Amino acid sequence: MIAQPPAPPLTEQAQQMEDLWNVFLIGAVAVGLLVAGLVVFVVVRGRRRSDLPLQQREHIPIELAYTAIPLLAVGALFALTLVVLDDVDAESAEDSVDLVVEVTGFQWQWQFRYPASGVVETGTAEERPELALPAGATVRFELASVDVIHSFWIPGFRFKRDLFPGAATTFQVDIGETTGAWPDTGVCAEFCGLDHTTMRFDVAVLAPADFEQWLIGRGGEGAP
Repeated sequence: MIAQPPAPPLTEQAQQMEDLWNVFLIGAVAVGLLVAGLVVFVVVRGRRRSDLPLQQREHIPIELAYTAIPLLAVGALFALTLVVLDDVDAESAEDSVDLVVEVTGFQWQWQFRYPASGVVETGTAEERPELALPAGATVRFELASVDVIHSFWIPGFRFKRDLFPGAATTFQVDIGETTGAWPDTGVCAEFCGLDHTTMRFDVAVLAPADFEQWLIGRGGEGAP
């Protein structure tokens, strides 16, 4: 079986998350290389000396520098994270949402309901459900669980949301222009019982015309 390449960022929010992670990655690599370089420098330089280096009880400028610089770096990353999370969690007015998808998690499958067109996709033990989304659309997900805590996780979204029994959870995304199908990539990311590993679904991002045909092919009334 050929391994499927990971899904690219499928939403504008996912792209923001990936950009943020790249900032953290670049910073971590830079710090690691700096520390490794200093260690190598000290080891090589120390091997060439027969006498001990100058011993000092304190060096205030250096101590201030290695305290202040990490604090400033952590503060900047924290502020950047808050900005990105605020954008990711933002939801616009209802009339600016193109599509609503009601997601219901249950042991051990998913149901996706498109209330505007009457389409319902329900997974079974033999067949995974498919979550189809139109490219370029603003989509609001309304999540609920009928039994235990589940977690709605699509790798291309770059984040997950929990589903709680007796409570509603919502989030909104702006689907990008990348189209394609990513079968068996959506999962429940919260252990939810015996068959937790079978709680999976397919993801497809379709051009608007293809999405309308997808709805009609499942007995719906087409795109709203």
